[in-house]
Amino acid sequence: MARPKKFDDAAGLQKALNVFWKKGYAGTSISDLTANMDINAPSLYATYGDKHKLFVSALQAYMQSQHAWMRESVAENKPVKEIIRFLLESLLDDTLADPERRGCFMVNTVTEMANQDEQVFAIASNNENQVHSILAELIRKGQSSGEISADKDVDALASFLFINFMGIRVIAATNSDKKHLNKALDVILSAV
Repeated sequence: MARPKKFDDAAGLQKALNVFWKKGYAGTSISDLTANMDINAPSLYATYGDKHKLFVSALQAYMQSQHAWMRESVAENKPVKEIIRFLLESLLDDTLADPERRGCFMVNTVTEMANQDEQVFAIASNNENQVHSILAELIRKGQSSGEISADKDVDALASFLFINFMGIRVIAATNSDKKHLNKALDVILSAV
């Protein structure tokens, strides 16, 4: 009879995500993971597979949580520009509140690995497509309500917002001048 499993897979995955987020893929060792996840190496391999599979699982979990958060925000019955501001300010505030200034796990991963790892490249592309779709839906909602000009190109505007969402996370990781960053958010919103 197999020994009962005492390890919480979801909690372990979150701990692994935090290690990868802080150290990056290349900078994270199996011993870093086992120490932070409170698991031994054989259990890690049995539960998650190898380091790469664990990383991919952590990246996908992060991506899914971000998409769920965005979809919930977009579904709220509020003015569209207020939702866009909320999304931008949340990304900014989350980054500024992080004492380790880790930035965005997806952005960090793209810059570290997307040009070297086909699976990570595919996940990053899927992320962009998903976020673009969520933002395009929000823009169409704004066009229907008259908040956003019907003349604006939905795809171009969704891409513009996506690029700025990623940029906010990068810049806020190194610049803590919230007043300055909020002025930049105002400019982004003025283009919508």
